[in-house]
Amino acid sequence: MSRYQHKENRRKRSRRERIGFYTAVAICLIAVCMAVYSTYNSVINPSGAKLTPGPTQSVEVNQPVTGVKTTFPVPTLGDMFETTEPDAEEDVLPTAVAEDVTQPSTETATYSDEALQTMLSADLSLIHPTRNGTVLREYSKDSVYYKMLNVWKPHMGCDFAADLGDDVIAMTGGEVTKVSDDKLFGKTVEISVNNAVCIYSGVSDIEVKQGDRVAQGDVIASVGVVPLESADANHIHVAVKVNDNYADPLNFIGNNA
Repeated sequence: MSRYQHKENRRKRSRRERIGFYTAVAICLIAVCMAVYSTYNSVINPSGAKLTPGPTQSVEVNQPVTGVKTTFPVPTLGDMFETTEPDAEEDVLPTAVAEDVTQPSTETATYSDEALQTMLSADLSLIHPTRNGTVLREYSKDSVYYKMLNVWKPHMGCDFAADLGDDVIAMTGGEVTKVSDDKLFGKTVEISVNNAVCIYSGVSDIEVKQGDRVAQGDVIASVGVVPLESADANHIHVAVKVNDNYADPLNFIGNNA
């Protein structure tokens, strides 16, 4: 055998060895892949059951989908809050409650009728109890929030803004029927005339006493603090009663103007 033929044979044998080696590697990789797949399939589907896709239903584009109903519970105020109507005469409410914001339409008419009847039943003309006459909070039979006590109550009077020490003026002439110190409304002066009484709360340096007679415009005290409403700006709280029923003081201011 010549030297050239010897080299050629050796090159062919080396080529066959490489082909055999790569073939063996390919067979090993295929075996490993099959083993991994078999293991994965046994973990995902241990029972060996065939997984088949469920039936599908096609829906045309822009066509409404029917057969599916979703119901959401509608929350009510009763679910979120315990709603009560506090007594206007009650001193302290232990917990804060939310006012019922839904009022029957007939209640507004009834309220207006009551206010009109009250005005007609009293010959009463009032002036502002402070020099500036600025109203901080109006009269309201609906519950309003009292920040100091964290309660909701009707506001059965009218708050007039003023600085501490400003003059408090008699809104009407009459007799001083009561001078007291209330734990919620502070120092209070009541002046009565005919079937009406004006109640000035949150005053200080009172200049009148029970039994005195005053004229409209007289200075009866100075502006102090209303404990129940001390979280608000400085003011006095004025309530008006006609035949022992609370009425809106603003309804009688400037009646004869």
